[in-house]
Amino acid sequence: MSSFAQPGLKFNYSLYAAPAAWVIAMSPLWWATAVSSQASPGAYNNAMPKESWENLKGKVDDKLYGRVTRAIAANINSHTGLPFFAAGLVAGNVAHLDSSTLHYCAASYLISRITYNLAYILIEDPTWSFLRSALYWSGIVSTCTLFVKAADRWKSLPW
Repeated sequence: MSSFAQPGLKFNYSLYAAPAAWVIAMSPLWWATAVSSQASPGAYNNAMPKESWENLKGKVDDKLYGRVTRAIAANINSHTGLPFFAAGLVAGNVAHLDSSTLHYCAASYLISRITYNLAYILIEDPTWSFLRSALYWSGIVSTCTLFVKAADRWKSLPW
């Protein structure tokens, strides 16, 4: 396949996905901080951030409060999964997986986390919450793919 069809895939950029995932993980928190400060100036206290979210209730409308609360939960969830993803990237790189596999798994994880965050914040109807779960699991599958492919590469070694 020509390099035109796979731009940049002859080089390994996969480890850049770890800091990109961190930025994606932080984005809901940054949004929640900005929107809550705008909606209720002085409501967010950086010295007591957890209490800030609790004190926001009643100061903004319920819809915004729900979105801010879900944004905080999305941020926490993203940080829970970040070490697993980073370890998958390291495993894939140590096993010398081809760069296209590393890139596709990393890109699919990042896309799943962006869409997961949006779904978490915006979906209010419990009947649609399965979509958020599906997006979560698609990111897990991307990470597990890295581990499985790395293990397959290493299992034939004589040690």
